[in-house]
Amino acid sequence: MPVVPPPDSTRAAPAHVPRLRHRPLALADIPECVALLPPRLGMDAAQARDVAERWAEMVDEPSFLFGVIEDVALPAGSRIQATGATLFLPPAWAQQLARTPRPHVTPRIYQGLRDGSLKPLSDRELGVANAAGELVLAVLHYGQSSYDFGDPYATSLLNAANENFRLFHAGYHLQAVHYETDVAAAPFVAAAGFLPRAYAEGDRPDPALPPHLQLTLFGLTREQALAGPPGSTARNIFERHVPLFRFSAAQRRLLWLSLFDESDEVLQAKLGVSVHGLKKLWRGIYDRIDERMPELFGEDAGGDDGKRGPEKRRQVLAYVRQRLEELRPWVEPA
Repeated sequence: MPVVPPPDSTRAAPAHVPRLRHRPLALADIPECVALLPPRLGMDAAQARDVAERWAEMVDEPSFLFGVIEDVALPAGSRIQATGATLFLPPAWAQQLARTPRPHVTPRIYQGLRDGSLKPLSDRELGVANAAGELVLAVLHYGQSSYDFGDPYATSLLNAANENFRLFHAGYHLQAVHYETDVAAAPFVAAAGFLPRAYAEGDRPDPALPPHLQLTLFGLTREQALAGPPGSTARNIFERHVPLFRFSAAQRRLLWLSLFDESDEVLQAKLGVSVHGLKKLWRGIYDRIDERMPELFGEDAGGDDGKRGPEKRRQVLAYVRQRLEELRPWVEPA
């Protein structure tokens, strides 16, 4: 995710050569991730546990995107160094946030998920909204272990977070992004390309929060993003291309998980398929590409076994890393 909360962390940056990688949230990550919830949320232990339960329920929801940045040079159990979560909003919630934004956006979203007043969008609903250009994204929170930007480690985390934000969100046809953060983080949010917004009832200080954690709202619409110069983290995710291959949901999930260098055994477990089922999914992907872009494979077109299979996979993953719209749901209107 693209910005950082206030630089008030007392956790020291590890003194080692970092080996950072980013990937989606796994259930086993949740205890580590809770510790990185930003202080501006003002959550006590019980509220943090409740949010962790929402993550466990939502981990496989297509509308909930949770990125983890881990340092694999650190011991297991202490590797996660940054996390960020976003949610594609149902139309009613998106309209309310656009028209009459009220403070404490993220806690109210989590409350809606808990009491059922906010129903996550299904893969098909996402596809319909994506094709129509009506997707609205809420950045829920971002946290990292060190905010001491005099130390290169903290800067490395922030750089990885920007890469993570693009990978998780580019390729969607976004209408708008909303991001509530705090006063101390405002310069980082602005540097990422977001624009300040006013609350409907005015930006009144919250007596429960210290001055540097007072809430402030940012956002960006498609029109605002495309009117500005390219290059910023926020602007880049508004680039839009129509997917060519229209892969199935299972094929898209396989391709998405494969971007993070997971083994076939891990892919089988996450997808709930056998060795044969995994091969069938890859074969379907190759066949779809052969139909629409046979030149992608060149000399490797045709078979998918032996030496050609791994080479085809490499070519497909290299392509979709650059054309992330192929990994996003897309449902044409009837």
